[in-house]
Amino acid sequence: MGPRILPDRLLLNSVVGSKFMKHFGILSNGVRQRGIQRNKKIYRKLASISIGIAVAIAALFNTLCTFRGSFESLPIEYFPISDRTLKEMQRYEKEFLHEKPLSGGSKTTMLLGIFSTNASDKYIHRRTYIRDTYLNTGDPRICKLEEYIRQHKSNMHPVCQVPYTFIIAAGGRDRPYDHDDDDEPLTITPKKRINDQDDCTYLNIRENMEDGKTSTFFKFGAEMSKLYNIDYINKLDDDTIVSPKLLIEFIDNELPPFPYNRRTFGGRAWGSRTGNVYYGAGQFYFLSSDLTDYVSNTLSAKDRYALSHSKRRTEDADMGKFLFSHNRPLKFIDLSLHRFWEHGQKSEQDFKKEWYEIMDSTRDEPRLPTREGVPWQRWCDKWINMNRGL
Repeated sequence: MGPRILPDRLLLNSVVGSKFMKHFGILSNGVRQRGIQRNKKIYRKLASISIGIAVAIAALFNTLCTFRGSFESLPIEYFPISDRTLKEMQRYEKEFLHEKPLSGGSKTTMLLGIFSTNASDKYIHRRTYIRDTYLNTGDPRICKLEEYIRQHKSNMHPVCQVPYTFIIAAGGRDRPYDHDDDDEPLTITPKKRINDQDDCTYLNIRENMEDGKTSTFFKFGAEMSKLYNIDYINKLDDDTIVSPKLLIEFIDNELPPFPYNRRTFGGRAWGSRTGNVYYGAGQFYFLSSDLTDYVSNTLSAKDRYALSHSKRRTEDADMGKFLFSHNRPLKFIDLSLHRFWEHGQKSEQDFKKEWYEIMDSTRDEPRLPTREGVPWQRWCDKWINMNRGL
């Protein structure tokens, strides 16, 4: 009450002030009362409108939930579904794959070298379910190396863009781990082939994982590149599963063909503190054709052994040392955040499970903004349960 009395007393010292104050006070009280009444009317209207909107939404939702089966059975897709398979997505592309390019050039090519072995039944059988999954999409741009060579000899513009072969070391115990003898053949034909569907390459070295199989394969890749115009050579493990669509999308969009691919390699970036070098993790990495020739032919087996980053050799870290011994700048494409493969699928069950997830997920859909379908079942179940609780 004190703060209100003080200004009144000050203004009442003048006649004009007292009259103004009395008049203003009367008007203020009247305006205040009329404002309160007006606000009450507005609040009542807003409340009635809100209740009406809520009732309308509830009625609409009840109708949608009641007839949701009819909406789901409509032949028209109001919302894009997320379970489209890889084959369905590629249907529209297949109509044009057998047509020759309008330009004189060819698409970028990459040889997939899938490292395998006949050391045990586990690895032998693994080739079977690799053939049944990402090598069996029906896309003619992916083919056996043998088929790619046939197309290249008969057609200036082969349809196949990503040839593949399983890499197996089949040399005897008298053979070295790393091929460095030009007088000996680089590959051999074994007397007995195990789980071979004309898609295996047999290197003339002793079977090994870290001591020279990769560099010998790259020597084979360099030879294939010179003979059949392959731009990149890729090494991947047999427990790595690849998304073919995203692989080809990456090749087409990011990898230039020869001769614009000089000194290029890429993969999931990894580093070695002991070797003071970074490299592509062995699960999946690739080299341009000139780097393939450098690490396998320019560097000798003795050079590679001397460059190995530690006494306990690891092929991917060693490959980083080999590459960075080059006296010219290199271009590394880091795929750490843009992987189109999964690694470590040791069992057939895990391998196929991951493959089905790749097929059914949105990772293989076009890189465009998409809208999710309305989850009718989940929403309606919650709505019905809530009403029952009331």
